[in-house]
Amino acid sequence: MKTTRRDVLRAGLAGAALSATPAFAGSSDNIIRFGLSVEKPASLDPAIGVQGADNDVTRQIFDAFTDPPYGTFDLDPKGLVGEAAETWEMSKDSRTITLKLREGMLFHKGYGEVTADDAKFTLDRIRDPAGGSQYRVFYQGVDDIAALDKHHLRITLKRPDPTFFATGLIARGALVVSRKAVEKLGQGYRRAPIGSGPFEFESYDNERGVVLKPFADYHGQKAQVAGVEFRYVPDSTARTLGFLKGQLDIIEGIRLPGWLDEVRGQAPKAAFDFTRPGSQNIIAFNLTRKPFDDIRVRRAIRFAIDRKVFQQAYGELYGDIWAINPPEYPGTFQQNQLPEDLQYDYNPAKAKQLLAEAGYPKGLTFETYISQREDYQAVMIMIQEMLRTVGIDMQLRTVDHTAYHTDNLRDQNIFPMNSETTAPVGTSLLQTYFSSANEVRKDGKGGRNYSHYGAALPGIDDTLARILDEPDLERRQALTREAEVKILRDMPAFNALSLHWVFARNPRLDLGYKINASYAYFTLARARFTA
Repeated sequence: MKTTRRDVLRAGLAGAALSATPAFAGSSDNIIRFGLSVEKPASLDPAIGVQGADNDVTRQIFDAFTDPPYGTFDLDPKGLVGEAAETWEMSKDSRTITLKLREGMLFHKGYGEVTADDAKFTLDRIRDPAGGSQYRVFYQGVDDIAALDKHHLRITLKRPDPTFFATGLIARGALVVSRKAVEKLGQGYRRAPIGSGPFEFESYDNERGVVLKPFADYHGQKAQVAGVEFRYVPDSTARTLGFLKGQLDIIEGIRLPGWLDEVRGQAPKAAFDFTRPGSQNIIAFNLTRKPFDDIRVRRAIRFAIDRKVFQQAYGELYGDIWAINPPEYPGTFQQNQLPEDLQYDYNPAKAKQLLAEAGYPKGLTFETYISQREDYQAVMIMIQEMLRTVGIDMQLRTVDHTAYHTDNLRDQNIFPMNSETTAPVGTSLLQTYFSSANEVRKDGKGGRNYSHYGAALPGIDDTLARILDEPDLERRQALTREAEVKILRDMPAFNALSLHWVFARNPRLDLGYKINASYAYFTLARARFTA
């Protein structure tokens, strides 16, 4: 169906009609009920990332090798939290990582002890091009993975990489799976996952969603709650009401103008968790489709977008972006560090001029798809309004969030947006969205380079290779800025804004740590209800 500005305004104003008496007492059965913003799970196999909401679930079921101290992005290897790994060490030349797994650590449902063979299988499976993992790009620098014995794993890199802990071993795709379970269950593993984490999968149905129960034989601190139910509530008003009425203990916040103030007004005791720097809203031009094969059209669209509109709409949730990486990442660009023409300040006259030069003096029309999720819709409808002022009619068609991401991964969209949170490593977004090795494929087994950059036109592959060959962090950052400048000149895709994730939480639900920075998902292993 077509989406209009009126639709988003109606969704944004829905909060004004909310009426509920907060009932935070709830959860008398000691079960956490978590409201997600999608219609259903897509894949609970951690190697197959389709939509972000699935990560909320898999993070509870699986152990990462290591992770930053919970609630942070502190990536100092000496300060990491060991989950599956008990110890970890990188060689002085930053090319060899040796991990010792915890002895006696068990998989769920009788699948036996976690071994180095399972750990090797986990990473080799992500690296396998036939597996279709979107995280494969982070393991291109891996030369060899060897299980030295039952509990020791050695990873050998092709080149020095002092950031490998942050991209390859923390909670993302690298969650340890059971080789036996994957091989036995096949495709069924996506709906009945086996991990070694603090919670194990119990069931899935339309009413209760995904139900998890504590894993009695967990190697670490045992869960302090009786279980977790992930409820699938794509309607933003229903999800908010469920929270205000005490039916949901934590929900994905609704990143629409006014929502945060509305909920604070009706539930002043509610707790809010913000993940910073938040999600990066990457919008790609499909370079294989007209009119986006023309650099003038792409730059015209970028000049037509006014950052101040986002800033005024989102307030404290908003973060400026001047290049590709957000300013919070070490070594990235601030505004005054870029050439003036690459700052892409709002300039509708310049946009119209470029359109005319490209052969569109009266403007142009194109159709694209967008997710039904409110934050995706709001961003794109604001952009739709901005483009209209320079003569571009962007017609939006709304689809289910799960189907939207599936279609994007099959190269079926012309102007797709993806909301992405990464650890603060400058190469992460570049590898994910701009490396030709991660080019989207029609069979769905490619990556998230939706623009075909590096294939449809020369990209940053050579610079990325130089970055990944460089052991010195300052030099890596300089090369990363060089790659960002080329992307700004070629404009295959752009980062429209940084938008902090927000979760509304029952004040009785204590996570066990404070969230300062994080992916848009976090462990509930330490969570408990207070009196």
